[in-house]
Amino acid sequence: MIIKQKTLPQPERVCAAMPLNAELQQTKARFDKELIDNFTSKKRFVAVVGPCSADDVSAMKEYVNKLSDIAKSCPNLLVVARVYTTKPHSNGKGYLGACFHERDGDEADVASGIVRCRRMMMDCLEAGLPVADELLYPDLYEYFRDLVSYWFVGARSSENSLMRGIASGLDVCCGIKNGTDGEIDKAVDSVYAVSNPCVYPYAGVQFETLGCKFAHLTLRGGIRGRKGEQAFVNNMDAGSVRRAKRLLANYGLSDFVMADLSHGNSGKVAKRQIDNALMAVQNTDINGVMMESYLYEGGQSGEYGVSQTDDCLSFDDTETVLRALQRTLSQRNR
Repeated sequence: MIIKQKTLPQPERVCAAMPLNAELQQTKARFDKELIDNFTSKKRFVAVVGPCSADDVSAMKEYVNKLSDIAKSCPNLLVVARVYTTKPHSNGKGYLGACFHERDGDEADVASGIVRCRRMMMDCLEAGLPVADELLYPDLYEYFRDLVSYWFVGARSSENSLMRGIASGLDVCCGIKNGTDGEIDKAVDSVYAVSNPCVYPYAGVQFETLGCKFAHLTLRGGIRGRKGEQAFVNNMDAGSVRRAKRLLANYGLSDFVMADLSHGNSGKVAKRQIDNALMAVQNTDINGVMMESYLYEGGQSGEYGVSQTDDCLSFDDTETVLRALQRTLSQRNR
């Protein structure tokens, strides 16, 4: 049985109540263009960095301000703040994200959550960083489309026809992750679907898209096997990346490939992201990385600046990684 709890305010009303001023509108448009131009040129190495799930306005504001300071001193990097507002879970249980709850255990209130998440994204833009979010619930997209410069379709959504259809209508960069099994072939199929025009029904309306021309593959590893016998699969190694590039070329798709340093690629051990980052930047076939980090390391402690979900790197470790990436890229570009 489905119980209708409450009606959400229309996106137009929420956006009108929390509008971007002219300066931030120009900032967001500039970020969109920078990312799109870089998608083609690959002149800068993209680093999408932030907590597994954004949760607290004050902690996120502190985080993005610190991240912005580092980004300014790393000119070879194009740093994007990960402000993930909703979170899926394999079994459907766990912290669902700031769009639902302020902190884990709070009663769900999506209307207030939307306002909270817009505030976090606006703080990010004001700090001077573009915003990335996951395209998870179709209805929530309209509340954030004026703020987000980089969307991602996650592992549990990338084979979903509706999510592919909505992503195919985006006019900004969009990373498509492989599924939780780590299979690259199916992920390339998803990139192809998102890159091409689509017709789909949603909420009583027939929609048509032209295809997202800035869709790319994001390798996040996976997990295979039966319960109790499962093993993590790393798919950001050189051989896997070369294979992914060949499959993308067969489809005539962009060969821009991003490596998610966490999830299956790290075996769910946050510190392994450090070695993964150094491996990724040494591989010229990899064009960017996604890293999970927050103010303090760890996860699910309920403490300020600590991830509500998966374990994250501390900000100190994050700074170390970003500066190491910058040094490697500087040497490469000499």
